[in-house]
Amino acid sequence: MVAVALVLGGCSATESSSPSAPVTTSAAPETKATYIERRQAVIPVTNGDGLVAAAGAVWVKTDDGRVVRIDPATNRVTGEIKIDTTSDENQYCQGIGADSSGLWACATADDGTGVAQIDPNTRRIVRRVAVGKVFDQLTLPLANRGLWVLTSNGTQASVVESGTAKVTGYPLGARCLQLAAKDDFVVATSSTEGKVIALDATSGAVTAQASLPAPRIAVLASTGVWVDTDDGLTHLTGELAVRTVYRNLRAGAGGDLVAAGDTIFVRAPDGTITKIEPNTGRVVEQITPDEPLTAGSLLVAFGSLWTTSSDEGTVTRLRLA
Repeated sequence: MVAVALVLGGCSATESSSPSAPVTTSAAPETKATYIERRQAVIPVTNGDGLVAAAGAVWVKTDDGRVVRIDPATNRVTGEIKIDTTSDENQYCQGIGADSSGLWACATADDGTGVAQIDPNTRRIVRRVAVGKVFDQLTLPLANRGLWVLTSNGTQASVVESGTAKVTGYPLGARCLQLAAKDDFVVATSSTEGKVIALDATSGAVTAQASLPAPRIAVLASTGVWVDTDDGLTHLTGELAVRTVYRNLRAGAGGDLVAAGDTIFVRAPDGTITKIEPNTGRVVEQITPDEPLTAGSLLVAFGSLWTTSSDEGTVTRLRLA
């Protein structure tokens, strides 16, 4: 199996064409389960949104400007950090990420939207970086070089370098809303312009582009690039050529898409979670909530699935199969 970062070696900065016959599937799951069968805990977190695992805990970014810690051993909230400093309580932003250096979360201030680095052990803010982050970038991905953030109204991908916090921006040629990053590979998506754009994280050069219908969230795995689109979940090569389209399987504006190793999970807007085994292309399982949930994020960590539902003010923990 060829890693994504290696696949990109021969790309040029031109729009990729899809294979002559990409595979399509109806995405019918092999097995089904319910939240009732899998539920381990329901944890109250008001306005909970993005999720990340770091330093032995699950961390939730809330829409009211907090980062909340959940202890997976007890399924209890064990602390929180207020990171927004803006005087306008209606101003907030989305986004959380983590690496070995700690947590990063979107943080609003009176002078604009930035990011804050948090020490998860002391639960203190290490630094704030005023990058002018796009409001609704949902994930703050970290790769070899540092933290990647959409800036300049989404027309640039900017890296906040690890250690120095130096910010360097690279033009995308389109207005993008979401980012994914892995090793030396970055992918930006523009749902409004129908573009997926790949960058070399070392140089910032655009290495490939593709046109897809309303591409939203993207994730990266060694099997390639996975993007939520209006056609359905779309699996692309590292050069952004379409391999498979899973019809009727969408995260949509209120759902999420995550890669856990090489396994792909899709959270639909109503909370339904679908598991895909990408090496075989099989849609192996679907887990349905008791009642439809509102918009939320998804995380695979500590042997469980975790999903937020902001309007209900909950984080639900579900057992993996």
